[in-house]
Amino acid sequence: MEKGQIKEIVAISKYDGTLDPLRKTIDLCGGFETLQPSHKILLKPNIVWAGTKKFPPYGVVTTSTMVDHLLHLLRERGCKDITIGEGTLVNKEMGSNTMKGYDWSGIGKVAKRYGVRLVDFNTEPFEEVRLDEVKVKISRWALDSDFLINVPVLKAHRQTKISLGMKNLKGCLALNSKKTFHKHDLARLIALLNTKIKTSLTIIDGIYGLERGPEFLGTPHRMNLVIAGRDIFSCDLVGTMVMGMNPGEVEYLKEFASLKERSLSLDGIEVKGKSIDEVAQKFEWRLSFEDIFHQARIRGITVQDPGESCCSGCATILSAFSAVFSKDNPGVLLDGVEICIGGEVRAKGESKKVFLLGNCAIANHKDLKDGIKVAGCPPPILGTVVTLVRKTLPPQKSGKILMTRMIKNIGIKLRIYDEAFPAFGVYAPPEFDRNHF
Repeated sequence: MEKGQIKEIVAISKYDGTLDPLRKTIDLCGGFETLQPSHKILLKPNIVWAGTKKFPPYGVVTTSTMVDHLLHLLRERGCKDITIGEGTLVNKEMGSNTMKGYDWSGIGKVAKRYGVRLVDFNTEPFEEVRLDEVKVKISRWALDSDFLINVPVLKAHRQTKISLGMKNLKGCLALNSKKTFHKHDLARLIALLNTKIKTSLTIIDGIYGLERGPEFLGTPHRMNLVIAGRDIFSCDLVGTMVMGMNPGEVEYLKEFASLKERSLSLDGIEVKGKSIDEVAQKFEWRLSFEDIFHQARIRGITVQDPGESCCSGCATILSAFSAVFSKDNPGVLLDGVEICIGGEVRAKGESKKVFLLGNCAIANHKDLKDGIKVAGCPPPILGTVVTLVRKTLPPQKSGKILMTRMIKNIGIKLRIYDEAFPAFGVYAPPEFDRNHF
């Protein structure tokens, strides 16, 4: 940093259950200095998908509590034109879409209380832009706002190591454009996207942090933190360090630093409030799907890391399938089974039965004559479960398991049954409080 250069400010506060820490954090970083009551304001939370009541939201989605506090402060300043926008994973089989995501996270209820507009970034209008030579569509809501407030969660990510402010803007893309990101250079496209969408204020919701994220198989921790700043890159650097990680090992931060000639150190950043050392906790970022099966004492199965080409749709299907199969078959011994998903993984030669989940995995194994295919973009959960159970377990056992699973699925669709899974762990109050959602 050159002498006399103004430092970016990132503020850190401890959350105490009131809106005061958020107010303090925003004041410390000057977050509302350019905000005008007449501005068209857009809040972009992080709502990965729409779960059910028994699926743990801790560290997975932005808390409705933080959104409530933020809306209160905006109303105090006379702001009236406020929109909340997100583009949640769409999966009919799991009942997931953006509007259901608002309901599941509790943000929909908060928005109704404040009279705030909810929009779905998965629908029109879009504007097509070029990131290098890649054409993508971005929601016009994100591009046309006067003051965009980015409200990500403090969490790790199995593909990008972290998922904070810059990664959260991927939710502003059309559905097919999200998939396009995974077919090219994911890290570079995230960096380039942040040159197209202007974020006025980033508030990292650290009431909970998620290790081995970004979905429900991760490990949440109660962190009680609020991190905020006007510069999204600086916020992500600080958030990365709060999770005990090195920004120099996060590819999209490196790409953005190169594009904008920014430093990956704290030289150009002033941290106010709590110091990073006071609040930092070491997070592991990588989630091993094999570990999920091993926790259920299932042996004889191989699941390679899907890589960056595996989009959120397929990754979530693999997470859901892993949870379902592990619950239904604890302690089972399989014989040389391998699951391949995404366009990067190649099956190991020693595997006896190779399951190819999704169109990308199938296309990547055209030469594998004996591969067991479950097509789809993404593949269906039930179809994946049925295929694997029938192909790996004795007929009598597989029939019993599938009959039970079918009855449970009917109950879930009729909303008379909900299900928890052992891999989620036990999230007991007061450390984990569902009232935050």
